[in-house]
Amino acid sequence: MLRFRKTFGRGPFRMTVTRKGLGWRLGGRLFRFGVSPDGRRYISFGIPGTGLYWIKHFNR
Repeated sequence: MLRFRKTFGRGPFRMTVTRKGLGWRLGGRLFRFGVSPDGRRYISFGIPGTGLYWIKHFNR
């Protein structure tokens, strides 16, 4: 399976283009809010350098 993803960013804002569509996120390394390419909203919290993170998806 061939996968495609390209991310563009400026400051804390990132936009990602995939086969499924456009997604975006706002935030830094610790906390993020975003919408995935399939339309699911989420918030996430991570500890840089540890690989530990928490993510919560919300209904469309």
